[in-house]
Amino acid sequence: MVSLPQEFADLEPLCAVWAIGDEAARNRKRLASSMAELQDFYNALLPRMDAIIQHLNVRPLDSLAPGEQTLLDLALMFMEVAPAVEIYKDPDVPWGFAAERFHILPA
Repeated sequence: MVSLPQEFADLEPLCAVWAIGDEAARNRKRLASSMAELQDFYNALLPRMDAIIQHLNVRPLDSLAPGEQTLLDLALMFMEVAPAVEIYKDPDVPWGFAAERFHILPA
């Protein structure tokens, strides 16, 4: 398991479940989770998001250290979960993107 940067070590217990690097997999995780699970994850990350953004904002995203990539994956999962928690109160975000409909083409 990759360790997060020291100032985010308290978030490491979340990584095994929520640090998902693939966009389609993040979407599937949101859809497969209960609202209680999504709310718990959201509540854990919300107070740390400003610090996470500040930490990652000064680093090139194409060459992050493994722990920083995991931190980014947590932040991306937070962004996946936020509309479900804040707006829709449901894991299925109406009018959201269906991950299986979109395919990323190589550059």
